[in-house]
Amino acid sequence: MAGAAGAVARARDMGFAVVTFSNQSGVARGLFSEDAVIAVNHKLEELLLEEHPRAKIDRHEFCPYHPEALVPEYRQESELRKPRPGMLLRAASELELDLGASWVVGDAPRDIEAGKAAGCRTILVKTPGLPASPAASEPSTIEPDEITSSLEEAMDIIEAGGEELSTHVSAQTNPSSPVGPDFTRLEQLAQQILDQLRRRNDHPPDFSLGKMLAGVTQVLAIAVAIGGYFFKTTGESPIAFLLVAIFLQLLTISLLMMGREK
Repeated sequence: MAGAAGAVARARDMGFAVVTFSNQSGVARGLFSEDAVIAVNHKLEELLLEEHPRAKIDRHEFCPYHPEALVPEYRQESELRKPRPGMLLRAASELELDLGASWVVGDAPRDIEAGKAAGCRTILVKTPGLPASPAASEPSTIEPDEITSSLEEAMDIIEAGGEELSTHVSAQTNPSSPVGPDFTRLEQLAQQILDQLRRRNDHPPDFSLGKMLAGVTQVLAIAVAIGGYFFKTTGESPIAFLLVAIFLQLLTISLLMMGREK
């Protein structure tokens, strides 16, 4: 789009990190690979930097999954797929971003829905003369915070919003301010925790008898060592206790190493 490089550079000059996030169902449909998506993103970076030396993308997020995928490994419902906010939450976690102070700029309703779900402010760009993508033609269920006709106008809004945000933060930290607390960040953190728990459920930790026994012997080693310490306070030699504790500790290490080999 016209003005893309200038918009990226301007965002960075204002202190923002710049992240792209896109659904790439073509991977799920077998039309191209994830490597192809990565190559296109690299080319995009080159073209932006050729036009403006400060037009640097900090991170690319994309979702290769689709519930009706032709490629089995990509056939699933995913929290990453827009209009869900998974890609934004992952980027925020990796780059330590404050989503409540962030903006999503997009041309499709799914962009706005994902941004709202992540707690961001949103701008819908409708550029006259630019053919609308299929995603941009979808019906909208959530209203954006702003609608513009160009990326330059979007950046004007973001720049003005930065001053508005500073005023809002000052009100939050002023005890005499009548403005109530903002729970947006807490909601975002809760959503990120839930997202991580879902990922753990998708990939449960390995369990083995060896690991369970290692845990038991570790507890016994600690208990025997403590017993030896108290036995020492009576004036008797704790050597026997220490030898048993050392044996149990070595057994714990052996069981853990056997579990890793499996």
